[in-house]
Amino acid sequence: MSTPTFMPLLNSIAVNEAKGQKLLSAWASTAKDPKLKEALTFVAIREGEHAMAFTKRMCELGCAVDETSAYQVFKNFDDLMACACSAATDAEKVEMLTRGERSEGERHQNEPKDPFRGFFKDTTIDPQTGALLGRYIAEERDSGRLLRGEYDRVCAEARGRKNHAVDDIASLKACVSSLEAELKSLRKMIAAGR
Repeated sequence: MSTPTFMPLLNSIAVNEAKGQKLLSAWASTAKDPKLKEALTFVAIREGEHAMAFTKRMCELGCAVDETSAYQVFKNFDDLMACACSAATDAEKVEMLTRGERSEGERHQNEPKDPFRGFFKDTTIDPQTGALLGRYIAEERDSGRLLRGEYDRVCAEARGRKNHAVDDIASLKACVSSLEAELKSLRKMIAAGR
């Protein structure tokens, strides 16, 4: 029996989904925001299930997972893991782990290309593998929407806190200026002997 032509696709999915599970689980373990933590945990579980399902399917087809030949989605995985485990804020992690690609205007104007578009070009994919790929694609798209929503919310809240802090500083500066003016006036009154 020859190796199916779609085996590199299954292998890459198995390898990268396992890494995705590790990365999202690590981040979830340090997340401060409860809703983000819940979303990260849910998607990490999904990633792990995908890794196992594709590993199982490869075994059924007589092949083993080979990390060395897999297309690597996570180019600097060790750096990403260090970031996920770091003491950085959740908003900082969103920026670092998504490489700053989460700006809302950019997302809506230049929606990234669908990475799953070419998955079914191989006409030799059998029905069982096709069903697995179809479920995987639907769940990945759903996970992407869920995480993007949480990332946008967390970053918007962080910007709001930052803007609030800037407003507070401006207010304090105005208050200090007012107090300085009052002190100057009092000093003049004292100097004039009033």
